[in-house]
Amino acid sequence: MTHRIAVIGGDGIGPEVTAEALKVVRAAGVDIDTAEFDLGGARYLRDGEILSDETLDELRGYDAILLGAVGTPDVPPGVIERSLQIKMRFQLDLYINLRPIKLLHESLCPIKEKGPADVDMAIIRENTEGAYAGMHGFAHKGQPLEVATQTMVYTREGVERAVRYAFEL
Repeated sequence: MTHRIAVIGGDGIGPEVTAEALKVVRAAGVDIDTAEFDLGGARYLRDGEILSDETLDELRGYDAILLGAVGTPDVPPGVIERSLQIKMRFQLDLYINLRPIKLLHESLCPIKEKGPADVDMAIIRENTEGAYAGMHGFAHKGQPLEVATQTMVYTREGVERAVRYAFEL
């Protein structure tokens, strides 16, 4: 079975890392068909495009998206995050952030008196609620008493599907 993968190399080291990741996937014997998408900070600086609705619709047709590092110091903070990453998460309902951990070297082990063989775990995070919901703001902006606010809201459905995913994994 061939898996159709949309590849967003992004910026900086992103294209190099995604190219190496694809080599690993192919070396593991996975049959993939890839399509490159020019999205990220450099693209935004070149023509103002971040993630159009047309491109988002095209991404829906793939089995997976491989996203490299995106962003560049020349793009103001938050522009790429909100208009590319958060938009994809919400519009494609990418509700799980899966971070598997398998240690390869003893010096990396964070648990005293344990080694790499003892650490094989996965961190499961909800990816579309909480801090990602965009419930934030400022009070007294530009004044000495300025304060930023961030409200993290989790729905019952959001928590249940993340917990269900973790237990099934």
